[in-house]
Amino acid sequence: MIVNFTARHTELTEDIKDYCEKRLNRMGKILDEVHQIEIILTEEKSRKRVDLLVKRPGEDFALSEETTDMFNSLNKIFDSLERKIVKERRKLIQKRRRAATRQVMTGAAPRPGAEAGPVRLPYYSDRPISFEEALVRLEEGQKEAFLFKKLGGDGWAVVFRRQDGTIGLVDPEG
Repeated sequence: MIVNFTARHTELTEDIKDYCEKRLNRMGKILDEVHQIEIILTEEKSRKRVDLLVKRPGEDFALSEETTDMFNSLNKIFDSLERKIVKERRKLIQKRRRAATRQVMTGAAPRPGAEAGPVRLPYYSDRPISFEEALVRLEEGQKEAFLFKKLGGDGWAVVFRRQDGTIGLVDPEG
């Protein structure tokens, strides 16, 4: 990470430079994707202003704080920087989680050229079969659920695989 200092109408002392480097080193773990930081110190009358320009892949942003003391401004700006980067990282993690759950919900990624819309699959049997045969069909088709007409009855039932791997049965008449 490259750190550039600029002082406008003020003097850049070694104390300020050391303090900035110390705070940035403490935040090193969260600043791992940052390429460059520019610290601009400005003094106008009794106001001490610190601007931070952060350059990282995909996004550059600027932060600014102004107080009557340079070290207070530096404290506030580094706290703001830490909050912003942690917030952005949490957003990215949540975005990835939402995308992963969306992909799990929809199944595998669609192939190029495939038609959009519902796909009819043979997850049912319209002729009467036994519960054991429905289990065999569920296993051989590697399906999550199988709808079948019950043998010796007029009703329908569903055999399904639970998340823990066990088999469940939905039988409205049973």
